[in-house]
Amino acid sequence: MDAFIRSFPLEDIRVRAGGDGRTVEAYAAVFDTPTEIHDQDGHYNEVIDRRAFERTLNQLAPAGSRSTWRVGVFYNHGRTIWGTPSERGSMPIGTPVEVKADSRGLLTVTRYNRTELADEVLENIREGAITGQSFTGGFVRSDPGRAPRGGWRADAKGNLRTVRRQEIRLKEYGPTPFPAYPDAAVVGVRAEQAARLLADLPTDERERLVEMLRTGTPLDPPAEGDPAGPPADGDPNPGPAAEDPPAEGLSARQKIAWTKLRAEIKARRAL
Repeated sequence: MDAFIRSFPLEDIRVRAGGDGRTVEAYAAVFDTPTEIHDQDGHYNEVIDRRAFERTLNQLAPAGSRSTWRVGVFYNHGRTIWGTPSERGSMPIGTPVEVKADSRGLLTVTRYNRTELADEVLENIREGAITGQSFTGGFVRSDPGRAPRGGWRADAKGNLRTVRRQEIRLKEYGPTPFPAYPDAAVVGVRAEQAARLLADLPTDERERLVEMLRTGTPLDPPAEGDPAGPPADGDPNPGPAAEDPPAEGLSARQKIAWTKLRAEIKARRAL
């Protein structure tokens, strides 16, 4: 069962005013909301069933002599922004107080720990700098079931298959700097590809490429007559504007990694 990442905007995030102000309420998933997805299962519309977390919550909830939830809370899934493991981020930033399915989605109530990283994340949530929450899990049952070889695709008329996720196994959840649900696929591509392609680069070269990828800096100037205008609304991976300067001074290794990354993301978006 492959692991999937799904991210949602924190429209209803709330830091409880009572107590010590370290308890955060936010949704980790939204039910019955068709959303266009590009991921390892292909290109399709996904709907999360309101009973999808029923079994996993029963398994994870405190029971008997165990008073804690068996689910982790990590910032950005314990990874850096380019998807590589983060030693600092591998420590939990909070403790689940309650995780439940209500009429809207999967509501999480989390008490943030008294650690430096948790304090930073909590402050960014208060200031509105972090506006997303996501979860990692596995899809146990879906309708239709397993994706066909090559993944789901739009039909000849451009209609997308709707896939209802009927049962999800929850592994962990937490705040993320990537708030939009449709952007989850782009984040996944970056995580999968950057970890392999950038692993051998020196730290300064790797960090520059990550920043270029995030901002959409082109490797070469736009071709003559290429409008390269602003992206369409909702484009999860906007391209560079025409006036953006090309990347200069890259090493041979950086150019190879950069070219492969951009090609992979372009190909994934075209699915």
